[in-house]
Amino acid sequence: MSLHKIQINFTFLFIVFGILNFIGFTVTSTGFADTVPLSDRSKGLDANGNGLVDRDEARGPLDANFDEMDCDKNGGLDGAEIPAFFQGTGCPKKEANLANKTVKEKQVKGPKAGKKKSRGGRPPQTVKLEEVKLTKTNETFKVIGRVMALQSGPLAARVRGAVEKIYVSVGDRVKKGDVLVELAQSSLQAGRKRIAAQVSRYSTMLKNSERELARMKKLSKSAAYSRARFEDQEGLVAERKAQYFEFRAALEQSLIEIQNTKIRAPFDAVVLEKHVEKGGYVNVGARVLTLSNDKALEVEADIPSFHVYSMKIGTLANILSDSGKIYPANVRAIIPNENVRTRTRPVRLKVDFGSDAPKYADNQSVTVELPMTTGNELLLVNKDAVLKRANGNIVFVVKGQNATMRSVRLGRGIGNKFHVLKGLKAGDLVVIRGNERLGAGGRIKLAE
Repeated sequence: MSLHKIQINFTFLFIVFGILNFIGFTVTSTGFADTVPLSDRSKGLDANGNGLVDRDEARGPLDANFDEMDCDKNGGLDGAEIPAFFQGTGCPKKEANLANKTVKEKQVKGPKAGKKKSRGGRPPQTVKLEEVKLTKTNETFKVIGRVMALQSGPLAARVRGAVEKIYVSVGDRVKKGDVLVELAQSSLQAGRKRIAAQVSRYSTMLKNSERELARMKKLSKSAAYSRARFEDQEGLVAERKAQYFEFRAALEQSLIEIQNTKIRAPFDAVVLEKHVEKGGYVNVGARVLTLSNDKALEVEADIPSFHVYSMKIGTLANILSDSGKIYPANVRAIIPNENVRTRTRPVRLKVDFGSDAPKYADNQSVTVELPMTTGNELLLVNKDAVLKRANGNIVFVVKGQNATMRSVRLGRGIGNKFHVLKGLKAGDLVVIRGNERLGAGGRIKLAE
């Protein structure tokens, strides 16, 4: 081939490449291309190696959202459409080569008369909205409490002696004044008789000394009267009187001790424990029985100290049983004794269990529901509106047909809402459904 022909061939190829470049095609080693390459992760799904994730190759969220992600409707997802969907930025803008191809197609086909220009991009996301409002809250919190018997404890012996009779068993219900245990009285009765004899003796001696004093007083104007003897007799009368009253008191004490050999119930109660048996011996103060009044009950709960500050005597509450019953209660006392480890204080509550009282046991667990707030207005947002991001919480606020991303600072949860500390105001409309697929400035349409 001559040099002249080679030059003509190169000139021809140069002209062909120029024409192709003019109409918007790019020649690559694989042919014509107008797609962004897939990421390394997405290439694992490209089984046929065509540079796209086809419908039958899509898995997981790609499969579930294929139609929405396939912006150019070519039956495959490229390396721009996939990240654009997950980043919420809408359909990606094609590179210049795709734009040139579009220009070429328009030049070939020509514009259609009367057809409006399409908007393009991701279609509007269907969402549901809710207004942010200032709401009066009667917020409550719950803690575990325990039932406490107002009258409960061991019954002790007031005198020493042998146990002669026991009239009750564990679980028996007794009335106030019932004799429960009886101690032996024989030694006490003997002591009573001895003291009674002393009382009788000193009573007689007192009477005699008083008669003698009266006789001497009548002789006060006679020559036989002695002032010294009269004064001595007055002292003797005073001594006899003191001895008499001393033994009278001892006799009364002896009678009381005899009465105390019969140990009686101090209140209506149930016998919880029996600490002695017949024939045993008890000293003064020894435990005989343990009783509990299961009809006079209240509830004690350990309340966090930061809640105690807003609490006062008479604060209304509810007691919730395991069976689901609710009993009204109110705060009777706030005990000024804080647990340094748990930072809680014991609070006593009056509760009316009514006829259900015998069903509850001392130290039984119940749930105590107490008010946390006093009905103040708080700015609340639905929990479904809040999305967690690496840099904090965000919500989508709607203005017109667009949703704007906004950072918020939240307080505690109240039911299905959060207390808004910063970032929103009353009247803002926020997205509570469909927000997980929205991007900043994304278009929306309301769900029917």
